[in-house]
Amino acid sequence: MPGKKLWLLIQYIGRVLIFLILLTLLLPKLAVICDIWISSIIRDEEKPNGNPMRVESHSWKEFVADLIPGSDSDPEP
Repeated sequence: MPGKKLWLLIQYIGRVLIFLILLTLLLPKLAVICDIWISSIIRDEEKPNGNPMRVESHSWKEFVADLIPGSDSDPEP
């Protein structure tokens, strides 16, 4: 019986060591991937596509709910 418990302890320590070795190999690669992903998001926010001199005005019709019913039509004289 003591030999079996010793063998389970050695297996557990071996699994932990293998996990730590894989973590040290894969964690820097994961950090590089996250850095590229986050920097691309920041770059897209700083330099949006399209004409920067164009001003877009949104009409009232694009809202989901009408605040004042009938406000989208021209008023009658």
